[in-house]
Amino acid sequence: MTEDCQTIIDFLGCDYELFENETDGAKICARHEELWEQGRREGFTPLLILASDVLAEAMELSYEDEDLEAAAENAAALREGILQKAEAVDADAFLSARLAEYTEMDEDDITGEFEDCEPVDFLLSINAKNDIPEIILAKIPTTNPWELPAWVPMGGFNDCPSPAEQIAVFRRWHERYGAVPDVVSYDVWELELRGKEPVKDNAGAEALAKEQFAFCYDIVMQAFGQAFCGIRGLASRLKGSSVWYFWWD
Repeated sequence: MTEDCQTIIDFLGCDYELFENETDGAKICARHEELWEQGRREGFTPLLILASDVLAEAMELSYEDEDLEAAAENAAALREGILQKAEAVDADAFLSARLAEYTEMDEDDITGEFEDCEPVDFLLSINAKNDIPEIILAKIPTTNPWELPAWVPMGGFNDCPSPAEQIAVFRRWHERYGAVPDVVSYDVWELELRGKEPVKDNAGAEALAKEQFAFCYDIVMQAFGQAFCGIRGLASRLKGSSVWYFWWD
């Protein structure tokens, strides 16, 4: 185990399983699914964490945001501080403000057109030829999956929302769509829909795409001018999809 992976595990302070140099993504996903069912019975939520030096550093630096010394005994206070901040975040207002800011910032029309797309029903970060050396499958001791950013605080850089903002938005999407965080890295969140059907109509998909664009500017603008460009291009990918992918440059 690398020092960075150990840092993340110490920060979490919960039970975990570790995949080292595992190239079979299907095996990792299958074990995650088994723990999801177990977690519903035993009171935890499984989360796949892609270990790296950048993520380890971000988690340690998060203590500074709560004016705490970086020490394992302060981890609970850190999480509580993030959760309290999340309570003060109005997800509707947060997303609306960012959508207005981003659409005003870009001179080009970023609406785009609807495309014919295959739905996404697999975790993009954990693929059939996985090449991530260390993946932690953590048993996060909460049955509120939207709280996971308090356990793995990443973000707050560039346009990536802060952990508290992530929690507020994830709670909104869990209540509306059944979205649950499955995977996190230093610059990625992947969510999966559980217990509810994906959006299937253009209007619903476009409304959701606007929220996701507001949350993660790059998933539209990094693809602009390419396949699936614009908000309606993103909406086309969301129709029927049970997995949502967010990435910040």
